[in-house]
Formats: sequence, C-alpha cells, structure tokens
Amino acid sequence: MIRKTKIRCKDSLHIVFSILAIFIFSGCQKVINVDLNDAAPLIVIEGLITDRVGPYTVTISKSGSYFNQPVLPPVSDAVVIITDNVGTTDTLKEKRPGIYLTSKTRGIPGRTYTLKVLSENKEYMGSSTMHSHVYIDSLSLRKSQTQHFGFGDDAEDKINVEIHCFFKDPGEKNFYRIKVFTNDTARTENYLLYDDQYVNGQETALRVAHARAGDTDRIELYSLDNQTYGYYRTLEDLLYTNPVFGSTPANPNTNLNNGALGYFGACAISSKTIIITNSLLNTVR
Repeated sequence: MIRKTKIRCKDSLHIVFSILAIFIFSGCQKVINVDLNDAAPLIVIEGLITDRVGPYTVTISKSGSYFNQPVLPPVSDAVVIITDNVGTTDTLKEKRPGIYLTSKTRGIPGRTYTLKVLSENKEYMGSSTMHSHVYIDSLSLRKSQTQHFGFGDDAEDKINVEIHCFFKDPGEKNFYRIKVFTNDTARTENYLLYDDQYVNGQETALRVAHARAGDTDRIELYSLDNQTYGYYRTLEDLLYTNPVFGSTPANPNTNLNNGALGYFGACAISSKTIIITNSLLNTVR
C-alpha cells in the first residue's frame, strides 16, 4: 500500500535578512552564509560528498555580522584532509581562495568519511556516513484542490496539477532532502526535508512540485545521515525566523567540533526526470 505523506514545504524565501547563498546539490555546494550576532568571526566549513563522480568541494570562510552580510571572506592556506573507513587519505588542493577539491575520495554508500581542517593553529573535525542509495521508482502527476478565500464569504476552489515522487523506503531509519530542477535550473523556492518516521520500510509517495506545461522537471532524492539532516532542518528554521518580530535565531546544528560553523556531509543521490506536455496534463484525473 502506498502511503502519501505531506512534507514540510515553504514556497517563499521572503526573509528580512539575506543569510545564505542558496546551495545546489550537484556533487558540490555554494557557500551557505550563516548569520551571527556581531562577534568575532568564526570559521565556516562546508563540504559534501555524494555517490556521484567527484571531485568534491570543501569551502572554508569566516562568518559575518548577523545584520550586515558582506561576502564571506575566504580562508586560504588551510590543510584539508578527508579519510574514509577503508583507509583512503585525500589531501585536498586549494583551487581558488577558500575552495578545496578532492582528488582521491570516492563516494560509496556505507562508507564513513572524516574531514580534518587545520587553519590558524586550530584543528576542526567532522564525520558523516553515506546511507543507502534509495532509487526513485517513478514520477507521476496528480490533481489537488486548494481553497482561496476572498472578500466576504466568497471562496474559490483552485485545481492544481502536482508532481508526485514514488520510492520504496528501506527498512532502516532514513532522512531525505528533495531538490527540484526545472529546465536545468534549481527551484530554490522549494525547501523539502523529510524523514521516514511514519513510513519506514513502506512504499512512499511525496508531493514535490507544481507541474507547468512546457517544463522539464528533474527530481533528485538525497539520502542523508541524521547529523546532516539535523543541520538542514535547523538551517530551515533559521531561514524562516524573522529577526524583527522574533528572537535572534541560533546557529544551525553542526557535526564539526572546536566552535566551527557549517557542516560536513555524505549522501547518496537518486534522480528521475519528467517532461510536462499538454497531452500529459490532459490525461491527469
């Protein structure tokens, strides 16, 4: 039996302050600009290993002010080393200021990766285990109905066509992020995180995006470990905290030690593409 699960999805990134350069999961990532209160800059380390072909990137910078977000200054001349639990040691090369690339690391599900960074006489470490590759079985279109209220008692029902992603959740604890690319451009307005608390080991259907005629949509499913998921979940909370009307948000959770901000993660990625034609839309019931 397929169990449909509604996941947490914010359709807008209208926030008072600009706290990050949106990251794109494509085997590497852009800098996530994490805000702090006015304080001494801290090191920000961001790295992601996937089961796609490398090289993989580790970005190192310094944090900025909470209410004043310049471009984060890069950290150069750091020693960056990634090891795995089968004995591979990879010393990364600095491609440009603050950007370090792997040369030996291979992303393989089941392996645990450890990052060590030596910078300004301090050592920072973090580790992540790559979970199983979870394949997307299929993508399909479904109609949904939403109700919009106008002035007075008037209400209007709106019919939407949405893309649903189907996959079999393994019989273990899993955490996911879904990324939607439309015509090869990441749809950054969708921030989709999900865990299998209620569907562990079951066939799962997730509503992931609105369908529009003429678009080609690629859905990517990322299998995360608990710590990486925790980072993205608390980052999401930070994104949607209003500093004017609420309290100052805390920093996202991190799996890095010694006061570093950011994250070091490993994940397996599955993807599938659907072309939204008018004839396909006309078949949706």
